[in-house]
Amino acid sequence: MSEAKPQDGSTVKGYRKLSDAEIAAMNRLKELSREFIRELRNIQIDLLPQDPALSDRTAAYRSASLAATKMQEACMWGCRSVARPDADC
Repeated sequence: MSEAKPQDGSTVKGYRKLSDAEIAAMNRLKELSREFIRELRNIQIDLLPQDPALSDRTAAYRSASLAATKMQEACMWGCRSVARPDADC
């Protein structure tokens, strides 16, 4: 598998070149998101039901999964607010 190469936005249509401060802001948002999702994954490990009849754990596991998905979406919107792509993107 090849390693991803950082992009400066100049070769992606609809995006402008980002400043160093903007890149740093996006990286901070992404790291916060990763940290939050790691915590949720740890919670999910503790919630793995040992008996399928434990529906309260199943619901809690699903809640943590939804929280992770929403965090990914929040990170995407946060990064988009920094990058400010063209309105038609």
